[in-house]
Amino acid sequence: MEAVEYQARVEALAEDILTDKQLAIDYGRKREENREALRRLGEQAHKVKPNSILATTAVNMGDFFIQMPLPKAQAMITEAQSDLDKAIEDVRQRLRAKVKRLGELEGDERMASVAQSMGLESVTGNDLYSISRK
Repeated sequence: MEAVEYQARVEALAEDILTDKQLAIDYGRKREENREALRRLGEQAHKVKPNSILATTAVNMGDFFIQMPLPKAQAMITEAQSDLDKAIEDVRQRLRAKVKRLGELEGDERMASVAQSMGLESVTGNDLYSISRK
């Protein structure tokens, strides 16, 4: 019975790691979309006069669009971007701890140190799907 409990803990932790990896990928995609939106809003802001009716943009807020001034839209996206950066860093910290814990559970010293050796600071989608190294 003890072996079954051990295997269940290992599998639960591995599933948790995979979930966090996917979350990091999703956050990264959203961050890239925000960067693209900020760039396009910046381009649009340079093309129009500040007090013009064209100095507004439509922003998607869930199921509907809201018309707002360009600077306010840029500020909202910038704030969302900083929130995403914090969330990504939190996920990376959790991943490091979970990968280290998984290595300890499996008794694999190489696995226990993989979080540090991989430097999860620069994680890409490809890195997240292939975390093990030979």
